Amino acid sequence: MEEEPLPDPKEYAAELKKIRFRRLLLWLVIGAYLPAMMVALDSPDYRKWATIVFVSWIVLLILAVGYACLARCPRCKELFHTHGPTFLPLRRCLHCALHVKADKRPPEQNHPRARFSKKQ
Repeated sequence: MEEEPLPDPKEYAAELKKIRFRRLLLWLVIGAYLPAMMVALDSPDYRKWATIVFVSWIVLLILAVGYACLARCPRCKELFHTHGPTFLPLRRCLHCALHVKADKRPPEQNHPRARFSKKQ
């Protein structure tokens, strides 16, 4: 049984750029917590500001995770980082194993299998 050739990843450049932006946004929100909390704890009214920073950060985190979860893979049209109820911000699509930087890398000779593919 022959496998059909995969399309050129450069066709997916715009969609992969959106996925990379969503991932960057998620990691920036996660990374902003510690510096923001350190500033809040250094203020004179630290309890009030720590509470404000924490609640604001949780809301931003929920929005960033939701935004990243809803990114669709340009190759298989499934959710890129989500398989069932599980959110895994990995670098490959959980369904077809498309790399998040496939448009910037040379084509892969040995296409990796997706770990959670429906087509096993």
